[in-house]
Amino acid sequence: MKSLLKMTLLGSAIIFALTGCDEKKAETNPVQPTSTEVSTTVNTDKQYDQKDEAYAVGVSMGSYLKENLERSDVVLDADYIGNGFRDALSDKAKYNREEIETILKGLDRRLEKEAEARISANREAGEKYREKFATQSGVKKTDSGLLYQIIDEGKGEHPTADDTVIVHYVGTLIDGKKFDSSYDRGETAQFPLSKVIKGWKEGIQLIGVGGKIKLVVPPELAYGDQANPNIPAASTLVFEVELLGINDQNDQDNTTNENETE
Repeated sequence: MKSLLKMTLLGSAIIFALTGCDEKKAETNPVQPTSTEVSTTVNTDKQYDQKDEAYAVGVSMGSYLKENLERSDVVLDADYIGNGFRDALSDKAKYNREEIETILKGLDRRLEKEAEARISANREAGEKYREKFATQSGVKKTDSGLLYQIIDEGKGEHPTADDTVIVHYVGTLIDGKKFDSSYDRGETAQFPLSKVIKGWKEGIQLIGVGGKIKLVVPPELAYGDQANPNIPAASTLVFEVELLGINDQNDQDNTTNENETE
């Protein structure tokens, strides 16, 4: 987990806020992040004054801090954050720099312990879920630890690790909470298998076009101990995936693949 002390240093925050050099967002789906961004029309002819500029700096810094706090599962009182921000700007902080660093170092230690506890709990819960899932009819386990259940083998060709697949899918945590769904977006997704998480890369190759598979992906084949938006650290992930096509060939007839799946 990122050091909160480093994250909250004012100089660093200002650099990110003023330059827009945000860190690369963590993955939230099987590939590189898909954030559903709202497209808005900006009136570039509108004139803004210094108050607007100052407000924009505050929003940018606040957004950066909020994103990093959420990513690290940190909950802090927004009012006190605002008070500290205003006091620092007016040179009225009630703690000196050394005291602030001591407080933040203590916070880092607390958060690290809490994160370690969450990771341990998530791993234990994931192991129990996988053990139970493994007893279901038709469930198989690969050498890597991926659990899968083929719902429909499909009659088309099987993709290779170098292919781009066209899919519909839904991803949930083991408690059933949905964190991603192409169905909800109302459109299929295309993913290069060379860039997806390991569990997907291995699992999608087990069915042919027209097939459907359920994947239960252990943390080491997903995002490990990294926390992502909507996905806690060390999470076991559950996916149901329909393989609709390979590249742009989903509307073409595909011959049956003779390769056996494991």
